[in-house]
Amino acid sequence: MKTPIRVGAHIEGVHWVAEYTAATHEIRVFREGHAFETIAAPPALLGEEEEAGSASDAASRAEDAAVLAVLRQYVAEREAEE
Repeated sequence: MKTPIRVGAHIEGVHWVAEYTAATHEIRVFREGHAFETIAAPPALLGEEEEAGSASDAASRAEDAAVLAVLRQYVAEREAEE
């Protein structure tokens, strides 16, 4: 089983973390260190990279970037609602 992909970012002064688990195809979102919400990952989140099982550094950076992009989009949509 592949380990979860965990990325974080400071957005508008708040520390957000996203943790993607391939087994469930879900992303757990944390805000300031506390579990905030679990969302379904987009169907094509990692595309062929996930199926290839590539362990290269470039593939790992691409996976991190994909999960980070989902996190940034999630936060932007959430901020727009508030």
